[in-house]
Amino acid sequence: MKIALVIEHFDAARGGAEHFAVWLAEQLVASGHDVQVVCHKSSRRRDRYQAAHRGASHDAIKSATAGGIQTASVAGVTIHQIRAVKLSTGMGFRQFGRGVRQWCRKHKPDLVHSISVAYPGDVYHPQPGVYLRMQHQAVHSRDHSAAAGLKRLTLGISGKQRALLALEKSACSPVNRGGAAKIICISNMVMKDFSRFYQVPAHRLIRLENPMMYTAPSPSQMRQDRDWFRAMYNLPTPARVAVFAGHDFRRKGLAWAIRTVAATTDWFLIVVGMGKVRRYLELAEDLGVSPRVKFIGPTREMGKIYASADALLFPTFYDSFGLVALEAMVHGLDVISTRFLGAADLVEALQMGVIVDSPRSVAEMTSALEALQPDWPMRLHRASEAASRLAVLSPDAYMDRLRHIYADVLNLGGR
Repeated sequence: MKIALVIEHFDAARGGAEHFAVWLAEQLVASGHDVQVVCHKSSRRRDRYQAAHRGASHDAIKSATAGGIQTASVAGVTIHQIRAVKLSTGMGFRQFGRGVRQWCRKHKPDLVHSISVAYPGDVYHPQPGVYLRMQHQAVHSRDHSAAAGLKRLTLGISGKQRALLALEKSACSPVNRGGAAKIICISNMVMKDFSRFYQVPAHRLIRLENPMMYTAPSPSQMRQDRDWFRAMYNLPTPARVAVFAGHDFRRKGLAWAIRTVAATTDWFLIVVGMGKVRRYLELAEDLGVSPRVKFIGPTREMGKIYASADALLFPTFYDSFGLVALEAMVHGLDVISTRFLGAADLVEALQMGVIVDSPRSVAEMTSALEALQPDWPMRLHRASEAASRLAVLSPDAYMDRLRHIYADVLNLGGR
């Protein structure tokens, strides 16, 4: 089957959605499909944060240069680049979408699987989540009403943001008006948002969590990694350590993670990711916890981070799924997060953490941390149990589900 996979940037080093797209292309090729990737760019991105964080982490140089899977290395995949103005503008998104539509009319793929809102295709698979919800949460994440009002105003006049909402609404419209035949929702939260905001009928919404592509190391390796990392960053052996991981510090709730750690008696916080750190360094200093909050920059060795920690503290304002929570659980960590985490229901189902109603629920998150007493044998048992129960999210199971989705779309006649 000839499948067109649509995404703005086909570059695994760029982010979660892009890494997933490269992985999916590989899986589809391995299944015998003719995969045509239609994108705006496929070259490596060099963003301004890489220079700022070089040397900040034990493997920062490797993180900056490794880049994940290179586009050219994805054997069997044909790349088609659609030229448009910068995608940081509304005009750019619309122009890219028109270019993809014209390409599809010319090349006539059997099925279009789109991760881009610019052109929804037959199967629309929004990895970032629901843009309308993201905009609501961007306003909600502001600390003061004046800042929230200003953010609401800037979103309202932004050409890019207005274009994203218009394109999202179009993707949710009836199929005979250009909407997608099926919308894959990577969490129950995303599915509810599409139903609530756009009244998408249930038969077009399919819940399909992202595959679990990560395997925790052996217990002996975890112990070795834990000892090495704590020695590297001068963390006392008996210290209780929480980890925060994410590049968008404001949306992922870093300020509230720092406030929570400050309210505990002795917890440390390891901050992993790229972003503007000055505000958060100053917050830690103002709260008197600078020695207990360590910023280590970006890393591709998250296994060492999880092994060194005792909990994942992730008070996010919006995360459509949250693979970081699943990875933490297969390391035996408790997850302390919010209802705005797509994987929150999985955390509760496995009984491996505490889910609070708001990132601002500092008292509840503090109580959850203080109640934790690290126990290595029990942790290894919980890690094994979590890995067993999350086996339903294996890559093989994922691709089997996707094949059934494709078959349903083809039976409907596609486009």
